[in-house]
Amino acid sequence: MNSSTFVTSCRDHPSNAYWNNATNQPDQSIANAPVLPGFLTYSVAGATSSIFNIICILIFITKKELREKYLLFAVLAFANLINTVFMLTAGTLRRHLIYNNQYMQLISTFECLKYPNPHLHLLGGQLPAVILIAIDIERLVAVY
Repeated sequence: MNSSTFVTSCRDHPSNAYWNNATNQPDQSIANAPVLPGFLTYSVAGATSSIFNIICILIFITKKELREKYLLFAVLAFANLINTVFMLTAGTLRRHLIYNNQYMQLISTFECLKYPNPHLHLLGGQLPAVILIAIDIERLVAVY
């Protein structure tokens, strides 16, 4: 084997997912164009739901009787707000990645953690379920 074949790094090899965009730029925008409306819908639904969750939280906070009686529902609205902010950021970030030809590139786990999406998805996906369990336990105790 010639030693010059080992000079290029793994990231520069065209068959690797870590392609070099300067020398081998794929046209991902055309290949991923069909998913753009779906990501736009994801962003719009996240933004709309976030607005309604903020309104619910403000109503629960401003009225004393609602704040005392329905505290867990206010916390549930906050947990859903985290989930809808995830939807908004995920749709926006994925559209941005498609436009920059980076959507299909494989990244490491630590590179993925630089984005806010995994953190919001983990918290926003589990917290509403935990709050619903707490509400159910509270209702069970109230009945018995």
